[in-house]
Amino acid sequence: MKQFVKHTIESAPEEAKTNLEYGQKKYGMLPNLFRYMSGAPAALDAYINLSKIFGDTSFTVGEQHLIMLAVSVVNNCDYCTAAHTRASKANGMSSTILNAVRKGKTVPDARLNALVEITQKITVTRGNIEAIDLVSFYDQGFSPENVMELIVGISIKTISNYINHITENIINDELQPFAVGKDIED
Repeated sequence: MKQFVKHTIESAPEEAKTNLEYGQKKYGMLPNLFRYMSGAPAALDAYINLSKIFGDTSFTVGEQHLIMLAVSVVNNCDYCTAAHTRASKANGMSSTILNAVRKGKTVPDARLNALVEITQKITVTRGNIEAIDLVSFYDQGFSPENVMELIVGISIKTISNYINHITENIINDELQPFAVGKDIED
């Protein structure tokens, strides 16, 4: 059976090298996810560009990573759960919030809880929600436009969660403190 290749910058196809260098610089390490995706440069390019687009939404960086964490938890992606726990924490999310999302509990902030709940509802139902599902989201000051932005974040994680599952990706050493099953501390 053919195997997925976890490339280095040197072994990757030429079209992927710039994106791998970008990943190395941005994260201070070369994420294993990027190493696998680089074998199909269009997949890596799509992930990076969609991530940049998501970065231009009205959500804060911390909220963006919380959205991606919430999707990763639903999709049982250990790699992305660790990565977005790390990024959420680095962008101001408390350990109380992160542990609640990781354990499927109520987030102790009503606004963020509404954000996590609608993210997970859209993910679980593949977008087949009802108008009533949006009420608590809107009650926390969010808008229909935020729903569209949220779907961009869900799309990014669908790409990476599925790739991580299919390649049987393991988390980088740098992400080990945020691995599934560990409590996050402030």
